[in-house]
Amino acid sequence: MSALPETWEHAPISEVAEVNPRKDVELTGDDLVSFVPMAAVDEVSGTIATPIDRPYNEVSKGFTHFRDGDVIFAKITPSMENGKSAVASNLTNGTGMGSTEFHVFRTNGTIKPEYLWHYVRQKTFRDDAQAVMSGAVGQQRVPADWLKKHLIPLAPLPEQGRIAAKVDGLTERTARARKDLDRIPILIARYKRRVLELAALGELTKDWRKNIEREGWNEVTVDEVAETTFDGPFGSNLKSADYVAKGVRVVRLENIGSLSFIREKETYISKKKYEGLRRHTLQADDVLFSSFIAEEIRVCRLPDDLPTTAINKADCFCVRPNTDQCLPAFLTYRLAAPQTYDVLKDSVHGATRPRISLKQLKAFRFELPSIDEQQEIVRRVESAFGWLDRLATDHAAAERLLPRLEAAILEKAFRGELVPQDPNDEPASELLERLKAERAAAPKKKRGRKPGIPMAPRETRTMAKNLQEALAEAGGWISAQDAFQSCGIGPGASTEEIEALYAELRRLDKDGKLETEAVNDKQGRKLHDRLRLKAA
Repeated sequence: MSALPETWEHAPISEVAEVNPRKDVELTGDDLVSFVPMAAVDEVSGTIATPIDRPYNEVSKGFTHFRDGDVIFAKITPSMENGKSAVASNLTNGTGMGSTEFHVFRTNGTIKPEYLWHYVRQKTFRDDAQAVMSGAVGQQRVPADWLKKHLIPLAPLPEQGRIAAKVDGLTERTARARKDLDRIPILIARYKRRVLELAALGELTKDWRKNIEREGWNEVTVDEVAETTFDGPFGSNLKSADYVAKGVRVVRLENIGSLSFIREKETYISKKKYEGLRRHTLQADDVLFSSFIAEEIRVCRLPDDLPTTAINKADCFCVRPNTDQCLPAFLTYRLAAPQTYDVLKDSVHGATRPRISLKQLKAFRFELPSIDEQQEIVRRVESAFGWLDRLATDHAAAERLLPRLEAAILEKAFRGELVPQDPNDEPASELLERLKAERAAAPKKKRGRKPGIPMAPRETRTMAKNLQEALAEAGGWISAQDAFQSCGIGPGASTEEIEALYAELRRLDKDGKLETEAVNDKQGRKLHDRLRLKAA
């Protein structure tokens, strides 16, 4: 156990906070409380997304009770390992109900909730908790007894406030950095699409042509520039029962990425089976095109270093260009351009898996420059993509550093090295003794048996629409409660429905599609949150 500053003390959590306190609310059946499912708690920021108000009689049994100022901490895998915890605040009637998979810490005055929350969100603490988890695999939980006995480094109360404020300020910076970093993959993908779009328009090599507008560009079809095109064997010609551990490689849809061949998910057939399927043999630099078109075109080239012969499966189209007319790399980039998607998306058929036919791909028309300009286009695209890929590598490295930085901040905080000690602060040991004496001298509260509250019957409902549809229909700002009710989340909604709604809320926010804003009264007290979709 590391040495602490003189005014600090190691104390069991049970001496500074009550773990999973008994229900202590004075509410009637119709009083509203905040309902907080697990999905509402952000594992990074500790914020609680807009809670749903529910009548107390609907949720008073079968859920975890907590109140403003309590620290809630996920006790089950994988939520605990991911760091789901928060300080509850702004709860309706000061009361919250949530998942039974939360542990609750209620301070007894010797520890500030924010200080305790920062401590339990440390990865080192969660690693220690994970080591003592019990239960079936995939459903393991942190025992409450372990939490009660766990020693926490306790600073003097004023210093706890200074530490929490300092940590908040530093983590706000890392949160801004994380938000900026989260935008980089989106910007990289957008920039790549723009490069391909400019290449298809002839704008990427405009200066190379010395201002001779699109000289040598001729309209052609895929079929006209192909030496051959074919799809893979269908139906009984190739079945899953034909697959073996090693042999001739079968290229499947899962292997065709966006401008990259995905080597994982290897599938093979025997050489004997291959003898009847030789006409589907692939060659290095063949252009592979996924017939399934949802939100993007997936096209790539077959690499030249596969260790075995390969064939393509049904719905994996192969185009082998005539290299005297069209370079494989150029055709790949041209088919990956946004203009291709804009044309082919209107030709798809199939409700569950939208796809096009080989005939439609062969008929796709595009403008083809000279071989020399194709080579220059490929060079410029690959140069731009190389720079963007290096940026993506730097981004990944920066993302890996942020959690380490946050961990270092918290470790320093709980060693007493983040803020200076004040000799005028009451030492933690004296604080513990003083408050222990005050509690011993205080009269004991009598516990009376409260009359039972009638439970409202639960109904099974189907969500009327998803949140994005509800916000789009609103066309502007709408209170969170009204938005949730538009989705069918109201009295009688199941926990699963609420969890699903919060999962969508988090996804929209992460994708940058959601705006949230607090609505306050004249005194600045928060009334509720309102939401709207960001303008496209």
